[in-house]
Amino acid sequence: MALIPGHVYFVRDEFFDLVQDPYLMQNKTTTKRPHYYAIKDRKTHLYWMIPCSSKIEKYQRIIERQKQRGHAVTTIKIETIAGRRFALLFQNMFPISEKYVTPYLRSGYPVRIGNPDTVLHLERTANQVIGMIRAGIQFTRYQPDALRIEKIMLEE
Repeated sequence: MALIPGHVYFVRDEFFDLVQDPYLMQNKTTTKRPHYYAIKDRKTHLYWMIPCSSKIEKYQRIIERQKQRGHAVTTIKIETIAGRRFALLFQNMFPISEKYVTPYLRSGYPVRIGNPDTVLHLERTANQVIGMIRAGIQFTRYQPDALRIEKIMLEE
């Protein structure tokens, strides 16, 4: 199954069992969370999953604090997905192979970002952040070890 740009996905439990990263957002048993926005890595052909959080106020405060300090905020974006606002957490993104991904469907229809300009902007941001991760930049103390996960996915 090829992942479609603009669509939102879930990650299968088997992925978390395999990579054992303490900083990944684990699946909740009672709700459909977390869900992820996916972009394809042109270099490795893996997908990078960007966690989506409904805690908008929390992330708006973080964005404002960073801006007040004079920092550009490229690792958190607030966007509308299927009529609801979410914070996309680029600093927590990680690579995955498509076999561990399942589509997020609501009433039988895929959940997605409808605006193609937004999709393009998110892809650019994700590629920029992937480059920073590969350059060894760590955004938070609680950031998944994306390079280790990438190695595991490529070895499979």
